[in-house]
Amino acid sequence: MAAIQVRLAFGAALLFTSANVYAQTSPIDPATADASADNDDIIVTASKTGATKLQNTPLAVTAFTAETMEKTGVKDIRDLAAVTPNMLITQNQAFSQVYIRGIGSNNVFGGSDPSSTIHLDGVYLARPASYLSNFLDVERIEVLRGPQGTLYGRNSVGGTINVISRKPGNDFEGKVQATYGNYNFARLEAYFGGPVVEDKIAASFAIIGSRRDGYLENIVPGVGDADDEKTVGFRGQLRFTPSAPLEIILRGDNVYSSDALAGYIKTLQPTADPLSNSIITDFRKIALDLRPSAKRRQWGAAMEVNYDLATAASLKSLTSYRANELTSVSDSDGTAIRNRRTDIFEDQHQFSQEFNLTGAFGGLTYILGAYYFNERIDVDSTVTTFGGTAANFSPVINTDAYAAFAQGSYAMTDWLTVTAGIRYTEEHKKMDQVALFASDVTGLPLAGYPLTYSVEDTYKAWTPKFGIELRPADGVLLYASATKGFKSGGFNFSSRNPNQGFDPEMLWSYEAGAKFDLFGRLMRINATVFHYDYTDLQVQSFLSPGVIDITNASDAKVDGVELETQIRPTQWFRFGGNLAYLDARYDNYTSALLAGNIPYDASGNRLSLSPEWSYSVFAEAEAPIGDGSGFIRGEYNHRTRQFFTAENAGIDSLTGDAEEAYGLVNASAGYTFPGDSFQLIFFGRNLTDREYMTSTATSAGRARVGRVGEPRTYGIRGVVKF
Repeated sequence: MAAIQVRLAFGAALLFTSANVYAQTSPIDPATADASADNDDIIVTASKTGATKLQNTPLAVTAFTAETMEKTGVKDIRDLAAVTPNMLITQNQAFSQVYIRGIGSNNVFGGSDPSSTIHLDGVYLARPASYLSNFLDVERIEVLRGPQGTLYGRNSVGGTINVISRKPGNDFEGKVQATYGNYNFARLEAYFGGPVVEDKIAASFAIIGSRRDGYLENIVPGVGDADDEKTVGFRGQLRFTPSAPLEIILRGDNVYSSDALAGYIKTLQPTADPLSNSIITDFRKIALDLRPSAKRRQWGAAMEVNYDLATAASLKSLTSYRANELTSVSDSDGTAIRNRRTDIFEDQHQFSQEFNLTGAFGGLTYILGAYYFNERIDVDSTVTTFGGTAANFSPVINTDAYAAFAQGSYAMTDWLTVTAGIRYTEEHKKMDQVALFASDVTGLPLAGYPLTYSVEDTYKAWTPKFGIELRPADGVLLYASATKGFKSGGFNFSSRNPNQGFDPEMLWSYEAGAKFDLFGRLMRINATVFHYDYTDLQVQSFLSPGVIDITNASDAKVDGVELETQIRPTQWFRFGGNLAYLDARYDNYTSALLAGNIPYDASGNRLSLSPEWSYSVFAEAEAPIGDGSGFIRGEYNHRTRQFFTAENAGIDSLTGDAEEAYGLVNASAGYTFPGDSFQLIFFGRNLTDREYMTSTATSAGRARVGRVGEPRTYGIRGVVKF
């Protein structure tokens, strides 16, 4: 809190010493905004009240344009963690786990919800199994850090990632990218967009095909390597502008993946299997009798309608239907012994409808909204212990969520704006469970099975926001806010207990920030300090392979500081980076569980995936070369030791549930040929081939296993624009 007081004192000093004040920044038209590389302005819609420049938005936001993602090699959400403060992403096979400022969740299965979320063109993606697809037809990515409890969809207690597609317009444009790299990585992407009827109808179409050999060599003959990827998908848009105030956008996408995605399959501690033990210290080798498999199909359709009213207000309707289907198989014991396997099937369908009314009059900018969300998930999960028992859980989970929200910002003076908002959320969940335990030898059910029961609950919350913005000088924004976040309660899909369930978690966030554009915008400095009070934190424990328990930790406290900076001493050179400090700990967590359902006291331990320090730095030069132009970019990101469970045991992934400090080096270089229509880019990631774990797990009857980070990768990309 002392750090917050220092920031506020500094803001007050700037306020009273500055003589160059200017009016409150109003929303701008992104189509006419100057977002060139020369001034590094990025236009964002994170506030949901219109497009604003990133530096004029009073939120902790990190944004990436399509051009930046090309240079840095960002292809999906996993690559964002290297360049975003206090953000980490891991996965359990096809299920992604997003952590922002230490807030995330590994309970990513049916019956529970993610803590940090993704929105695709404003549509909430409910299932973490749909997060790992490659970005298609993307104009920019916005990462909002901190709870978004007032304006955004559902359950954004940690933060949210906004994926924004480029809109087709009156100018015909197209781009084709072909990439090839080591591990036989090959990807083809194409985008085409332009007018069908000028000023009335525009359309775009994007496709992707990608494949890669496995990162992990399986030393068991005839089984096959793991952690490969194969993806094919498309995305289309139709944009209708029949009159000046009306815009209708229809969007549709379909992505199919067939992978051997690695979850917790790398054995890290000695077992009864000599073959698996022989490669414990080699991070790039595994010993499995069963090759993992994950087949994913996700598709969706959305209709966005925007209408500008004559009273300086805009009405928006966003209707969406999405589906996600996953079939996965994994080796549950992580060894070459035929001991145990897990099969998971998840079939999910969701519908959402949101209405927004935004506008401004006098000094007031406002947004009013209503939101509805419906989801059905059919789960079929079986854990087979060969020669023993096959445990099957096949619940159906239904969710209905309703919300209404309002937020207003009032410019009291040219330099002072206050904000207040409120959201009411009500969610109803029901789970119809069918549990079956049967003999793997005879196939006959054990006594008392099948077991069926139904459980349901309703969760309600008011989530307000209060904020203040100061603009004491040109290029200076100071802000502070208090926000409440809410994540719905739910049910443990693999429980036999009809009285089971876990409560919602709540989070109060207190944040202060400053954004500076200095020396004629040659230097940019953004700083944030925050404090979280977390209650009823939902924590998942692995009790035995395929069997989990989800409980509410008593509470937690999180304190942090984030600093982002960029310096451009010349037009052709820039450098910068970010630095983050995080102190995230459990309070009074006496009901934590070790593997085998053994209780212990985790009070005072660090939250999972919350390193105390992390930072990244980059340098980039771009200059004319002959009649074309070239660039070269280098990046280094580093994070200190992090834990993967509440136990906080050991000093690294081989002796406990931690990963020691490590850093990764990425680089890229490219040349744009004369005419600006053809570009070659050379790239490399983790160039030092650093070995590390992104998460680990253990359970009764199984040694510690882990998810291995990506090895050194490199390649070449050709880009044709027209």
